[in-house]
Amino acid sequence: MSAVVLLALGWNTDGAPREPVHAEDGVDRVAVGRVCRSGLDPGMELSCGTEGFGDLRHVCRTDEGETRCTRTTAVAVRNSGRSGLFASVISGPRQGVREQGADRMLAPGETITLRPQGSGYLFDITLRTSGPDPARIQIVRVR
Repeated sequence: MSAVVLLALGWNTDGAPREPVHAEDGVDRVAVGRVCRSGLDPGMELSCGTEGFGDLRHVCRTDEGETRCTRTTAVAVRNSGRSGLFASVISGPRQGVREQGADRMLAPGETITLRPQGSGYLFDITLRTSGPDPARIQIVRVR
């Protein structure tokens, strides 16, 4: 088995470190600026929910010290790396039921919006590089 080193960092769009968004339950949540980076060989898939984005099921907003979380309906990601990559959505109507969507190709600098299928939960976004350089996607919008 080969050793793989994965690097997952969260950054603001201006490059400064960003603190994870925590809901009242203390869970690391999806937020704008979070990054998923894969140094895996082309064709190998990485879970961005585990390696950089946090829990994708709910987006949490804070208003005057009160945290409100709603089901995530869309996540826009930008390919901020130098290689093309493939991203796909894993979603389902409830816990224990998960379906993987089709791969979506992103050229360097391209942004796409990923959504759960139907009115289900967004469980994960997966990433695969298509070139020799590491793949890197950054969240630019969450709804």
